[in-house]
Amino acid sequence: MSPAQLKKLQELSQVFSQGKANPKQIQQLSALLAQINLNNEEEQAAKSETVSFIAAPRFG
Repeated sequence: MSPAQLKKLQELSQVFSQGKANPKQIQQLSALLAQINLNNEEEQAAKSETVSFIAAPRFG
């Protein structure tokens, strides 16, 4: 999660906790969470694609 995403999430969280969220803010939160989830899925996919290997010993 980027610093900008974290800041926006904190701002929206505060509005929601006060019970003052309007439809636009609900939509912003939904879009932000979708973006964060997509980024996390892409990071997980990149990690699983990383190939790890141990070189075979050389004899001789």
